[in-house]
Amino acid sequence: MQLGRGSGICVVVLLVLTVAAWIPCQGLHADSRQPRMGIFTKPDALVDLTLKFVDSSGETGALKEFIPTGRPFILVPIFYNCPRLCGLTLSGVVDLINQLPLSLETDYSVVFYSFNPDDTTRDAEAKKAVLFSRMTNSSAPQSAVRFLTANPATIEAINDQLGFRIRYADKELEHSSAIFILSGNGSVRRYFAGVEFTPAGVAKALKG
Repeated sequence: MQLGRGSGICVVVLLVLTVAAWIPCQGLHADSRQPRMGIFTKPDALVDLTLKFVDSSGETGALKEFIPTGRPFILVPIFYNCPRLCGLTLSGVVDLINQLPLSLETDYSVVFYSFNPDDTTRDAEAKKAVLFSRMTNSSAPQSAVRFLTANPATIEAINDQLGFRIRYADKELEHSSAIFILSGNGSVRRYFAGVEFTPAGVAKALKG
């Protein structure tokens, strides 16, 4: 199986919520402090909203610049050229947006970030186009859903703050699937593991 970009061969193994993929990735490395892959979010988890990202339009800014001030948001770690699991996560988030009894942008926003530093703004824009093509609310503002990329240092920082641990060694990347509900100040209210998300539970978490 070929990735969408590059010549690397992908070998994909899907086990429940875990994927191992052969990817042409530069900058990620195994972290001996976090040898286990999975989700290890702490009750007082806080994401630094000053971390710098680049959105799908090429605009660079702090994370807080890509969310409505003071409003909760859904944070989704994926990588845009993931050969399988992240596509299921994206589909699950689309279904969630279509079913949530809340107003996108007015009540909440959605931010995807890639944990593969090789992903580009073009990759981000392509995934954004896919998401909006599947949304039932065609009038939803583009600014309500962001697709971001970042450098390895930023990716490692936000992954660590979320407790979202990936494992990368010998060109094999293993990761889980989850969405995180954050308040407007970056505190993690709750996370939902998997690729399908219950609208009622997510709506309750967004309302605080």
